[in-house]
Amino acid sequence: MSSTTTGIKLDAPTKERIKEAASLLDRTPHWFMKKAVMYWLERVEAGAGIGDMLSASELDDDDRQNSVLNRQRLLEVD
Repeated sequence: MSSTTTGIKLDAPTKERIKEAASLLDRTPHWFMKKAVMYWLERVEAGAGIGDMLSASELDDDDRQNSVLNRQRLLEVD
């Protein structure tokens, strides 16, 4: 199975948190991030929605910042 690298931008405090969490599990940060992606990927493929991932208080703010549909609507208005 071939693989390619996919990057995400993380601030320094988040990178440090991942490093510390991985260390607590005696794993690498790469392992930790890959498992996190696989965890959510499997849940979405099983039917989980955004509401299953975020609390109600997080959802509105997240929709404003990250919703692809909201971004498309904003572009159509301009």
